[in-house]
Amino acid sequence: MLRRAATMLVAVASAMWVAPAPVLAVEPSDWQPVFSESFDDSGALPPGCAAYDGVSDGTSDGVSEGATGGASASYFRPEAVTVSGGKLHLALHRRAYGGKAFVTGELRCLGAAQQFGRYEFLARVPLGAGISSIAMLRPVDQQVAQHTSQLEITARPGEEKALVRNGFGAGTSVRTLPGPFSDWHSYAIEWSPAGFKVSVDGKERVADPAVSTAQRWFGFAVTTSGSATPGTSTALPVEFQIDFLRVYALAPGSSLPAVAAPPSTVPNAVPGTPQGHRWSLWLAVVATVMAAVALFVLVVHKTRPHRPPPSHRA
Repeated sequence: MLRRAATMLVAVASAMWVAPAPVLAVEPSDWQPVFSESFDDSGALPPGCAAYDGVSDGTSDGVSEGATGGASASYFRPEAVTVSGGKLHLALHRRAYGGKAFVTGELRCLGAAQQFGRYEFLARVPLGAGISSIAMLRPVDQQVAQHTSQLEITARPGEEKALVRNGFGAGTSVRTLPGPFSDWHSYAIEWSPAGFKVSVDGKERVADPAVSTAQRWFGFAVTTSGSATPGTSTALPVEFQIDFLRVYALAPGSSLPAVAAPPSTVPNAVPGTPQGHRWSLWLAVVATVMAAVALFVLVVHKTRPHRPPPSHRA
C-alpha cells in the first residue's frame, strides 16, 4: 500500500512538474485593441494603410550615424510593398527610378491615426550596410516636424543597433540601442501620457517621459540609411518583413501613472514576472515537495524490517 501511494505521489508530482504554466491571454492594461493584422490575405494591404509612391518627404529618412537625408537616394514605389506567405514585405532594390538609384517600400497607415497608442509587431530586418528598417510615428500635420518619432534598425554585419528618436514638440531625444537585431524579434512602441517607451522581446529598452500630444499615424519603411547607401558588397534586393501588427488605443478612463524618472536606456532590463510565471514557480515548488515526500516513503519502506508472511513462519 505504501508503495502504491508513493508511486501515485511521484506520478502526480511529475505531471505537475512537466505541465506548462497557464497562459493568460489578456490585453495590455490601460489599452484597448483597435487594429490587428496578420497579413494572411495575400495581395491585400491592411485596411486604412497604403503604399507610399514618391520621393522622400522627410517622413522616413534614415538617420544612422547622426546624418540626415539618407532616404534621398531612394524612390518609394508601391510594387516594393507586398503581402504574401502571411507576411508584409518591404523591399529595397538596386534599380534606378525617378532619378534615384534605389527603389524602396513604405507602408503608411493614415487610417489608424490617433492621439496616443501602443504598437506591437514581429519583424525581421535585412542584413547589410547602408540599409535602415524603420517603424515610424508621424504627425497628421506634416508641418509639425518635431512631433515625429521612429525606431530605426540597422543590421550592418558586425554592428547591429537601433536608433530611437522621440519627437515631443519642444525637441527630439535620441537613444542608441545595441543589438543584436537580426532574425525575428518582437517590438512594442508605447506612446501614452506617461511617456514614450520601446520594448524588444518583452524587455523595456527605452523609457522617456517626454511625449508628443499630436495626432499621429503609424507606418513601416525600408530605405537607404543616413551615412551611406548600400555598396556593391551588399547583395540586393533585401526585405524588411513584418509577421503581424497590433494597434491599441488608450482605454477610456485610463489613469496611466506619470513618469517621474528622466529618459533612460536599459540595455539588459528584465521585464516583470507575469502571473503565469508565478504559477509556474508555485507548481514547481509543490512538485518538488511531493517528490521529496514520495522518496522518503520509499526509503522508509525499503529499509524497515519486514516480517515474513504467515505461511513461512515456523
